[in-house]
Amino acid sequence: MNHLAYQKAKDNLSIAVIYLRATTAYLNDEFDPSIPNQELIAQFNIGIKSYAIKELEDENNNKHKVLVYQTEARMRYLKAPLPEHLENDQQLDSLTVSEIVALFTSEYIIKCDEDLAEDAINEFGRINVPHQVWPYWREYSQSTCARMYLPISIMPMYIINQKTEESFESKTC
Repeated sequence: MNHLAYQKAKDNLSIAVIYLRATTAYLNDEFDPSIPNQELIAQFNIGIKSYAIKELEDENNNKHKVLVYQTEARMRYLKAPLPEHLENDQQLDSLTVSEIVALFTSEYIIKCDEDLAEDAINEFGRINVPHQVWPYWREYSQSTCARMYLPISIMPMYIINQKTEESFESKTC
């Protein structure tokens, strides 16, 4: 990772808006959420799907560049207990009793005139964007679970993976 390019992205991007673009919610036909004390395992996932740069013009005909990320977040409940050895993803999918998927758009105003390096945009998207989308995802997931009569899981805090943390520590110490 080019830390200088990444720092430039951090210094020159200002969050403008985060909003829900698309969503799906699913309950398995054979699962009845009204049966009490069912043992379920919650799984959460979030990741950037794409990004694009768009140009906007304000009322004074000034042009502004905006970096737009599409972030997909997923939450599912699996019927427990899980088998010790899963043969394939299809076996895991067969244990899925519910799933919520949301696509969030986040837009960042680019405050500098020069183009940001692609690796900086990718790293910013990998590190910063999911962290900023996570509270929106947490609220949406929990309220949707309540509407689907599913247990409300306390969603874990979003944590940058260990490999990323170690990379930063080695460069800053």
